[in-house]
Amino acid sequence: MKTTFRVLIFGFVALVLFIPAGQIMAAGGGWDILGQHTVKAGESLFCIGRAYGVDPYAIATQNSIVSANVIHPGAVLDIPDATKTIIPGPVCAAQFGTPVPPVTPPDACGGCTCATTHSILYGNTLTQIAALYGVDMWTIAQCNCIFNLNFIRAGDTLCIP
Repeated sequence: MKTTFRVLIFGFVALVLFIPAGQIMAAGGGWDILGQHTVKAGESLFCIGRAYGVDPYAIATQNSIVSANVIHPGAVLDIPDATKTIIPGPVCAAQFGTPVPPVTPPDACGGCTCATTHSILYGNTLTQIAALYGVDMWTIAQCNCIFNLNFIRAGDTLCIP
């Protein structure tokens, strides 16, 4: 019993001593704030990040957001002066400062010829849809400009190449 307790204490002390100081960050991220952005319906941290050239995960950290995929309209986000990262994809309208121009990836999405279309139903996944038509889910995502394979919306129509 004493041995188990000593091992636990030793492990905890070792863990605390060996965590790099740079990995311990104050609540809220600790960055200077560029401005605030009020979330509108349909916006994501990724398109907001693109609007200001800020890493979306830095915005999540600054605002104590647990999941970068879940934000709510009306929420007011502090936009940190963090590492500038421009990730290709849709860009939200900037609400302050000079907007960052959109970046188009080298092999831009879309431009596929549709063999058929598929109307997304509640509960559908891209994996299921791809299996239904015998098409790779990455190909469907590329043709439909889907950047997060886990996020498709019921009611949207997909081009199936």
